[in-house]
Amino acid sequence: MRIKHFGARTAAMVIGGTAFAALVGFGFGGGDAGAATTCSAANGHQVQRIVGHGGCGAKAGLGSQSLADEASGGGTAVAVSDRGGNATARNLQPGSTALAGANTRGTAYSITTGPKAFSVAQARDGGTTVAVGGWGGQAIAGPAGIACQGGFATAYDSNTGKACLRSGTIDLHN
Repeated sequence: MRIKHFGARTAAMVIGGTAFAALVGFGFGGGDAGAATTCSAANGHQVQRIVGHGGCGAKAGLGSQSLADEASGGGTAVAVSDRGGNATARNLQPGSTALAGANTRGTAYSITTGPKAFSVAQARDGGTTVAVGGWGGQAIAGPAGIACQGGFATAYDSNTGKACLRSGTIDLHN
């Protein structure tokens, strides 16, 4: 189903709200707080951690920041940034992977909220990308376009204005 500009704006608001809620930890629960593994890097540093069956990695070039949070104890979160980029990857469920990459002042948010989810957000040129994968969903946002597949997924890329939302039989994109 094709959506017009109003639909794209609505999808962007839903994606932004979902990402914000997931980033601050409201409404999505996930994993045991004691199992959380966080990696944070800034200005030319790199950090990797593995705890039990979960792991995270963060790498930031000069003038950049990366945050990867693996909160499930059984998944993966990786964030990489360069040239003033900000990347945040947050995995909330076992068996899921969140990947975020940002360069040239871009901002990327990649979040997995459900089991067996996969999300990739790649931001560039001052733009913002958001990818949220949940309940067996795959969400991808970046230079190659956007994609939402599986159970639940939503993605947005501000540089292209493209957005998608998939949940069960609902499949919206522009």
